[in-house]
Amino acid sequence: MAWLAPLWILAVVVLARRVVLGEPRAFLALGFVALALPFLWVLVSTLWPAKAERVCPACKKDRLERIDRGTTVGVRCGACGWRDETASSWLLAEEEGPLEEVVLRQRRRRRSTRPVDSPREPG
Repeated sequence: MAWLAPLWILAVVVLARRVVLGEPRAFLALGFVALALPFLWVLVSTLWPAKAERVCPACKKDRLERIDRGTTVGVRCGACGWRDETASSWLLAEEEGPLEEVVLRQRRRRRSTRPVDSPREPG
């Protein structure tokens, strides 16, 4: 979305120019666009949801799978053995079934390994 920033800045400058020159109809157009963009975003996201990428970057076969069924991090290729322990496997897990148990298990694991903060010394 960062590539949209220059367009928004340009739109604000054009709108400010129109307001200064006495063309308040620009507010109507801006209001329409401001209401239409979120609606279009939801519509596009609903009609074309994200799909899991199962093509291995090393061998180009359609064999990517999660390393651990109990987490949503880490993928491996069933064909060539390629691994990435840091890659997100969220979409793969989502296709395989409900995510509630996986997410709750990850939260419990994260809480149990989190270091306890040491008390601060008076300064």
